[in-house]
Amino acid sequence: MRMWRLATGGQRCRVLLFGTGLVGSAIARALRIRFQAQGELLPYDWQDADLRRAQRDAIRGALGTPDRVILVWAAGCSGFGSSPGDMARETALVDELVTFACQIKADRPAPTVDVHLLSSAGGLFEGQTHCTAASLPRPLRPYGHGKLAQETLLRQATTLDGRHVHRPSTVYGAAGTGRVGLVAALIGNALKGATTRIFGSPGTLRDYVLADDIGRYVASRIGAAGNGAVSVHLLAAGRPTAVHEIIELVGRCLDLPLRLQFDPHPTNTRNMSFLPSALPAGWTRTPLATGIALLAHARPR
Repeated sequence: MRMWRLATGGQRCRVLLFGTGLVGSAIARALRIRFQAQGELLPYDWQDADLRRAQRDAIRGALGTPDRVILVWAAGCSGFGSSPGDMARETALVDELVTFACQIKADRPAPTVDVHLLSSAGGLFEGQTHCTAASLPRPLRPYGHGKLAQETLLRQATTLDGRHVHRPSTVYGAAGTGRVGLVAALIGNALKGATTRIFGSPGTLRDYVLADDIGRYVASRIGAAGNGAVSVHLLAAGRPTAVHEIIELVGRCLDLPLRLQFDPHPTNTRNMSFLPSALPAGWTRTPLATGIALLAHARPR
């Protein structure tokens, strides 16, 4: 994890960012740009619970006496195919993080403590279309049930000053660590002349959102003080796009043949869409064609 020292609103802040994957890296970039800050790498072992406990004690010591502490969970390696056991292990890590935030809040002198949890609109609303701000999650897989359990843990942490749940839809961006999404896979495989295997159908509808848009939004929310209530932010485009449209956009940007293999027994075919009215104030999204072009032209050929 990385600890960021920054000032906002006249307050000395520490941001603890857990996660270095697609979304975590985007948040880190946005923090550097927005606050002209550099993150300090601190060890955090995902495998050894006893070691993590000692590392959290060291992190508390490194915090000093700031006015605000913001913890951001953008970690985890779960996905649509995760098992109940996978999600139980990830949720236990989130539980540790929320408990850690409450412990920091109980310190003397007590700082203001906020937690930002990156959840998943895809996991919570799979199979639902035209979702509004009032639509209720109806998870269909262990992945979605696990994400909902993680959100519940944060909701129950009533001593915190700010509790923010961010629900990104289908995220695309420059592949870092972890899973490679459809857009990055299509681009990377086309440049290598490799075949992309697709687990949906050509007409499967998804809502694609650029990772850097999420990073900028979360960084902007970090700069705002919490009020104790739970805030939920749906981070989506508000426009569904079919898989075949993604393929066409990538093909036009690269001007290269795309080798495709559709799974004959696809496991990821349910449609999903969100209405623009469900999106939060202050959220801006890059048009899909622009985002795909940015990624395509950033890759070396």
